[in-house]
Amino acid sequence: MIKCFEPNLTESDYRKVLDTLKTKVLAFGPNVAEFEQDYKKFSNKAYNIGFNSASSAALLLYRYLYEQYGPCRVYTPSLGFISPVCAAKMAGHEVVYTDVNNNLILCIDDLKSRFINDEKKSIVMPILYGGISKVDEIQDFCSKNNSILVLDSAHCISPTTEYDYAFYSFHPVKPVCMSSGGLLSTNDKEAAEYMYRGRNFGRETTGDTYDLVQFGFNLYMNNLNASLGIAQLPRAKKNVLSRKHNLAFLEENLPEDLGSFTYHDTSSSYYLSTLILKPGHSSAIMRKVLRDRGVQTSFHYPFLHKTSHYRQDVKLKFLDSVEDRIINLPIHQELTKEQLSRIVDECIHYSRSRRQPQ
Repeated sequence: MIKCFEPNLTESDYRKVLDTLKTKVLAFGPNVAEFEQDYKKFSNKAYNIGFNSASSAALLLYRYLYEQYGPCRVYTPSLGFISPVCAAKMAGHEVVYTDVNNNLILCIDDLKSRFINDEKKSIVMPILYGGISKVDEIQDFCSKNNSILVLDSAHCISPTTEYDYAFYSFHPVKPVCMSSGGLLSTNDKEAAEYMYRGRNFGRETTGDTYDLVQFGFNLYMNNLNASLGIAQLPRAKKNVLSRKHNLAFLEENLPEDLGSFTYHDTSSSYYLSTLILKPGHSSAIMRKVLRDRGVQTSFHYPFLHKTSHYRQDVKLKFLDSVEDRIINLPIHQELTKEQLSRIVDECIHYSRSRRQPQ
């Protein structure tokens, strides 16, 4: 089976993890601070706070924003992973789902049509879907409307748009790999201090003990995961370049009648190769055909406004029109030329087996 995602692990990763194991410092430890410092080159922010997942970073961030501003209104696409929306709702914020454009990024025109300018603080949370790094139009909107810009950067390791807060994911198949890990970056010193305390149960050291001074929980990045992140960072951009080349191969060789790939900017992390199929094709059928023939693909994500627990009665014109036409093909850095050719061949086989769109 050609996997849709696969981690990149080398001898340098194994050595760094083994060296950390030998220290017996597995929870809090010096690797966390080192990784946070190293990540400044990617986030371009003063404060980079390691967490045990991006979900944890989002959870604490939205709690902080609630304590600062009270209940806010959070505008975010329905096409996204659940944890940031869950975090916002758990903290007491209102979530407003928005449509996406033809690159599956928050649609600025739809945002403008749904935006309410009242006493509630507004938070805009675009998802850097697929790894795209730039959403300058949304940043401009936030600046003009006194809104907080939170980037869901779980797919992108280095955003190029100016932002207030961003959270990152280091899931095993992400461009930077850990067994589990996340990070929040910001230039907001007060928020950073809240995050440092909150990821460790809300503790503040007093002498040889501690006081509990705020909301917190077990959210911190551990020393072992940080060791893997330290080893991963030096070759992260090289791996991104491999993914970029793999996507280019697919774009050049797949038949035009199948569909079109979403756009990646020059600083994209190329996490996903998302193909929007033309009308008449089916993502569900194509995924099954390819799976049965040895090629794993994926669909990210079930639309939140249509899920049982997070449902909203909202019309999202473009997103609803592509519900069964989004498919992600493998482009990870472990693929061989032979495997890439096989992926193309199986996509052509699927296309020929279907009635062509009118």
